[in-house]
Amino acid sequence: MRRTPLGSLLKRATAFVEELERKNSELEAFSYSVSHDLRAPLRSIDGFSQLLLQDNAGQLDPQSQDYLHRVRESAQRMGELIDDLLSLSRIGRAGLRRESVDLTSIARAVFDELQKKDPERRVNLHVAERLLAQADNGLMRVLFDNLLGNAWKFTAKVSEPRIEVGTDQQQGGTIFFVRDNGAGV
Repeated sequence: MRRTPLGSLLKRATAFVEELERKNSELEAFSYSVSHDLRAPLRSIDGFSQLLLQDNAGQLDPQSQDYLHRVRESAQRMGELIDDLLSLSRIGRAGLRRESVDLTSIARAVFDELQKKDPERRVNLHVAERLLAQADNGLMRVLFDNLLGNAWKFTAKVSEPRIEVGTDQQQGGTIFFVRDNGAGV
């Protein structure tokens, strides 16, 4: 049986760790650069929308004002997503920010945004009360944007769409879920 000297293994492990750290630094620099490049046009969209609302509110009908408010809300939400992307790129270094997170509030906020984007659509939403978890708040927001956005999309052709957010108890633990009656698996 061949044995590799401990010194050789340590050198290879050290080289691997150094390479991994270098790659993580490159990824973080890339994420920072991309987020910076995305922020400038977002600031313009948000700023000019705000100016239109302030300077021309008397000339705009309520629907046009509502559209501009939605543009501003979406630009601000995209800014939050960029922040979350940056946080995600730093997780390897800083770790998760675990805290008590109110998933009920997050789910309702995401659903409200979906409803504002499509106010004519009626979806029966049921969110359990007091859904609390120890998690990273920003990542949970991204997760619910994704899960509820998919549920919203895949219930579009259902006559009575229903989306449910809750928990089940399985094998002594709590399982959180998002269910819908739309197309899909």
